[in-house]
Amino acid sequence: MENNATSKSKFSIEEILANNKALAVISFLLAAILWLSISINQAPEIERVVEDVKVTIDSSVPDQLGYEAFGIDDVYVDITVKGKRYLVGDNVLSADDFTVTAVTSHVDAPGVYSLQLKATAKDLDSSYTIVSKSMDNIEVYFDTPKTAEFLVETNVECLSDEIIFSDDYVTSDPISSVEKIKVTGPSTEVDKIQHIVASVQTKGNLKATDTLPATLTVADAYGAEIKYLDLTPAADSITITIPVYKKTTLPITVDLENVPTKYLENPPVITSVPESIDVAVDAKKLSTLDAISIGKVDFNDLMPGLNTISMDLTGMTDGIPLEPDQKVKILITLEEEK
Repeated sequence: MENNATSKSKFSIEEILANNKALAVISFLLAAILWLSISINQAPEIERVVEDVKVTIDSSVPDQLGYEAFGIDDVYVDITVKGKRYLVGDNVLSADDFTVTAVTSHVDAPGVYSLQLKATAKDLDSSYTIVSKSMDNIEVYFDTPKTAEFLVETNVECLSDEIIFSDDYVTSDPISSVEKIKVTGPSTEVDKIQHIVASVQTKGNLKATDTLPATLTVADAYGAEIKYLDLTPAADSITITIPVYKKTTLPITVDLENVPTKYLENPPVITSVPESIDVAVDAKKLSTLDAISIGKVDFNDLMPGLNTISMDLTGMTDGIPLEPDQKVKILITLEEEK
């Protein structure tokens, strides 16, 4: 049996060697393997750019001093590498194969530092070289962190001679959408803050209240802008409202509180001396107002019969009195108890 197997094996090899087509195929495969081996070993090196490698800041030294990094968001650099195509090709290397570190060994006091960027391959046995980076340095502010709150000042710049359209309208102080801003940043910079100003620019000649996106400026005592700060709420979310009111004359009324059930369907008669008042009302609300309330009256303070109440205009919320010091008499008559 063994002799038969051996003779069959020899016979098969002899058949292959005697077959010209089989020899041609074998020769082609051997030549291809040899060519591929030579091509790989003798292939020229190429340069290729690996994009968007994220920069990390070495925090070991700053952490020891209690410092944090300010004034920098996520930073990415491009790295140029050189090597055989099969080692550095697009389908071989990506940004995840590299580390770019900002060196902080010389950080020893609060301030702005130019940090050198060091690029390395994560594979320490890589057979390619890093030729260059799109950036060699980044600037970072190091300091102890501090948080403080500041009032927001408002500033309105008008491009025309008048903010309001005519003498039939009046305006009042601009209103910021936020009263205070929380600031977080380097202690040295936060301590310099003297003003936080929200500014808007209007074309003027307004006939109605206008709300505009504000530009926020954080400045020191000399007006110089302060950087490296995080603001809450964000600066781009703040608006300034320029109130505009139209002058008119409206009947006077008051708002009643704690009204008994029996007066809900049949409210008491309310009159005033004078009967009407000159006010300025938001032009957008004017068409919905039949009268203007000058304040609130608690029903518990009223007695049966005629009640005469002297009121000023400080409780008016739907408009601005044109004569703020004016006094008004409110007359409310309740049923006499039987």
